[in-house]
Amino acid sequence: MSDLIKEFYKNAGTLPILLERKTACFERNPDIAQEFEYWITNKRFKSGGIEEQGYSAEKLASISEYLNGEGAFALLVELRENPEKALKRIKGGFKKK
Repeated sequence: MSDLIKEFYKNAGTLPILLERKTACFERNPDIAQEFEYWITNKRFKSGGIEEQGYSAEKLASISEYLNGEGAFALLVELRENPEKALKRIKGGFKKK
């Protein structure tokens, strides 16, 4: 796993159990992890980024105030790994429980 991503989560105060979960999803999706690293380093989205189900991280970030850079990449992973659940969240407007 990328030291850059681990450091990002540690600096954000992510609890160890959540850190493990969050980094594992990027380990399974190295192409998305690489794009996330670009965002961490440059604080902007990569042009022509990866798309899942018609959404890029940049597009996801633009449709909801709840999706900062990190949240957009996490949802991009979810769109790949569990598209039905992710699309339902998007269509529901990211309602909080």
